[in-house]
Amino acid sequence: MAGMTIGQLARESDVKTDTIRYYETLKLIEPVDRTSSGYRIYDTSSAERVAFIKRAKSLGFKLSEIQSLLELHASNAGTAQDMLDLTKEKITEAQKDIEALMNMKQALEALAEKCPGGDVPLSDCPIVTYLRANHKSTGGGEDGTKS
Repeated sequence: MAGMTIGQLARESDVKTDTIRYYETLKLIEPVDRTSSGYRIYDTSSAERVAFIKRAKSLGFKLSEIQSLLELHASNAGTAQDMLDLTKEKITEAQKDIEALMNMKQALEALAEKCPGGDVPLSDCPIVTYLRANHKSTGGGEDGTKS
């Protein structure tokens, strides 16, 4: 049977062989055959599946979610609405992540603004003070600084 070894699939897909093995343990891909000596054999559909996984990951889908996408894609009952619903859930999740990152950025900026830098001892650095603070007793704002 003509096909690709795990190394060939990994090179063609621009991933590591360990990644292919990991995807196998998650049942995201499966070899189509094995040689008499036990080597895994893959075909072009395996490479297409790895490409699908990589594109889904680039859109922020987790491997568990990608399993659902692959199952939906393979099912005869799946609809575009099903895919749209999953995508909208991912958009909502991405928006929450963006908001959390913006809050983190604002807190970091507030701390950086209060830090004098230079030769000031670390014990006088508001960033270190924030990191070491017990927030329940500091009475500070979310960035650990007092307004």
